[in-house]
Amino acid sequence: MLGVGMHPWGKWGRGFVEYGAFAARAALSDAGLEWRDIGSIVGADTVRSGYPGYVAGASFAKALGWQGARVTSV
Repeated sequence: MLGVGMHPWGKWGRGFVEYGAFAARAALSDAGLEWRDIGSIVGADTVRSGYPGYVAGASFAKALGWQGARVTSV
């Protein structure tokens, strides 16, 4: 996918998965794609306000309702 998506800065009160799902949907829209066009979903380490976290690829896939793509966590 060649698209960009980002959750607005300073808008707290959600978890890492919700922020990632928001950004993923925005990136798909920016690229003019649908989730069916995606072949792989990847989760990884993340940091918010200096606090580390980890989100598995399967967590993103579930939150987005995406099925049929390969899921990986790094």
